[in-house]
Amino acid sequence: MDDQQSSTRSEGLPSTQRGNSGSHIFGSGNTTHAYYDPGAHSTSQRQADILQFLYTSRYEEHRDRVRKPVEGTCTWVTKHPRYQEWLVDRRSGLLWLSADPGCGKSVIASFLVNHLRAHTDAIVCFFFFKDDNDEQKSATFALCAILHQIFKERPHLTKFAEEEFRAKGKAFTREVNALWSILVKAVAEGGCGNVICVVDALDECEERTLDQFIRRVTSLAGSHTPDIPLKFLFTSRPYLRIDRDLGLPKTTIRLRGEEEMSSIATDVTRVIDEGIESLESNWGLPGGLGYLRNLLESSADRTFLWVSLTLEILKDCDDYSQEEFTKILTRQGGDLAELYTKMLDKIKSPNQARRILSIVVAATRPLTLREMNAAVRIKREHRSSRELGDMPAGFEKIVKNRCGLFVRVIDSKIYLIHQTAREFLVKGSLPGRGNWQYTFCPMDTNVLLADICTSYLSLEDFENDPLVAHPNDHSGGAEFAAYVEKYVLLDYAASHWADNFRDAGDRQMELFESTRLICEGGSNRFLTWFRVYWKSSGQKSPFPKEFTHLMIASWFGQGRVVARVSEKGGTRNALSKQYGTALNIAAFRRNKDVTRMLLERNVNAYIARKEYNILHVRSPHGLKWLVLN
Repeated sequence: MDDQQSSTRSEGLPSTQRGNSGSHIFGSGNTTHAYYDPGAHSTSQRQADILQFLYTSRYEEHRDRVRKPVEGTCTWVTKHPRYQEWLVDRRSGLLWLSADPGCGKSVIASFLVNHLRAHTDAIVCFFFFKDDNDEQKSATFALCAILHQIFKERPHLTKFAEEEFRAKGKAFTREVNALWSILVKAVAEGGCGNVICVVDALDECEERTLDQFIRRVTSLAGSHTPDIPLKFLFTSRPYLRIDRDLGLPKTTIRLRGEEEMSSIATDVTRVIDEGIESLESNWGLPGGLGYLRNLLESSADRTFLWVSLTLEILKDCDDYSQEEFTKILTRQGGDLAELYTKMLDKIKSPNQARRILSIVVAATRPLTLREMNAAVRIKREHRSSRELGDMPAGFEKIVKNRCGLFVRVIDSKIYLIHQTAREFLVKGSLPGRGNWQYTFCPMDTNVLLADICTSYLSLEDFENDPLVAHPNDHSGGAEFAAYVEKYVLLDYAASHWADNFRDAGDRQMELFESTRLICEGGSNRFLTWFRVYWKSSGQKSPFPKEFTHLMIASWFGQGRVVARVSEKGGTRNALSKQYGTALNIAAFRRNKDVTRMLLERNVNAYIARKEYNILHVRSPHGLKWLVLN
């Protein structure tokens, strides 16, 4: 039930509440609302609409997170026989480049995008998975990004998406099957020439869509139309679950980076050489740090990540004597875990660092510096956003000083230095070493961020200075943007507090009172944040002004809250004109657990302008389909 938290799914509607020709009708039956009709627009407008709907992630910005390759590195891949075999072989559509953590897979992937564009006539698309950002976790986002890049190059190919677009509206962008079918048809029948898709960090894709994605890519070689000019290049760690699905010789050409240590070592040496030259230039010591080069080259961990972090530490040193540099290198440790421990142990304010790092770990998307400033300052007792103050000048330096090199700030957004840094912090089944390794419990970090979000949404600003509703309850673009800009943490808190609340697990009810305040039906607080959520999540249906706390909990699948609120009984069968009762909403969101819970508490459903106790309905009608499945 993961997707119930983030999107409205038309396929979750009972058959009695579906319209025809892609116009989905739902709710109590008193009010009929149809989704946007794609068929009513011109070809050029449909092309524009499809392109906009496919732009579900800022894929170009995500690629910019990757470091630029040092001159002369990564070329070993393009010269490798397995790469050459994949590039010229029409029978196989997939090259899998595997390598261990910290060995530069993402840098290689970004390099290959440029290389392929320069040396082939193909349309080259890309997507970079990262599990620290909701936009980079799902295969649906990857396929949308790939289609968006193809259709930008060849707008006429959007015709292959029109059938799904007419039938489902924007919902087609959330289905692997639909997106894959569009991709294959567009490439096979559209006459667009060769298409190459570079997909990085496949192992960071969520499992729910990963299996579907892999099955379809690996089926290319065995399809009945093997001449489809569509190729994929995947990078990932050599995990067993990936190997199991990708490792079939008939469908995959495998380039094992973990066995190319000589080539990787050569590239690491180039990175060291550039780093030493930069240090010599900074310190005015041309040719004077040769001993440092030798120390780095003889280090225990020859990964790009270890070398890059160590060079950053040396760069920030305020003493460039040989004794000091030698001391730094000898105490860095021989592997990443030891290096991370030493980096964090040097932090002067560990409690402040732990709060920032906890927020970064729990956030479902990277926070901006302004958002982080509000997040670290907010307390439950605050009543106004004015109490938080403005972001101080140099806050980026403050964050870096508190967290050392463990975070990076890119385009004013805060990230952990690397995926291995997250794995170092987050608690698993193994005991950690020292004060940092494996000490961040996901439940605790999500409680912290959910508490921050609900504390912010509880501010009296949103009761006294609410977001004003415009005609048809759609907020005007400029005024909406100005309001969200004014309240810096509102966008994240409104859009994602329910995600962090969900992931707080057994500790959810510690936050019940604050959630009850922000979910008070009809209050300005509720209407303000829910309008922001509604707009940011791309909802096209009417805004539900009359939602109760029980309806909100049903919408977000908050089972514990549903159980608590429904005990009162008074508002259990409250009715929304567009959406019916809480039971209608739970079924619409395809949450069987909440649906059954509401049925057990005798919550009724509203179907075709009539109120029903579904358990008393004799034939499988309306919502009973969900109960019987």
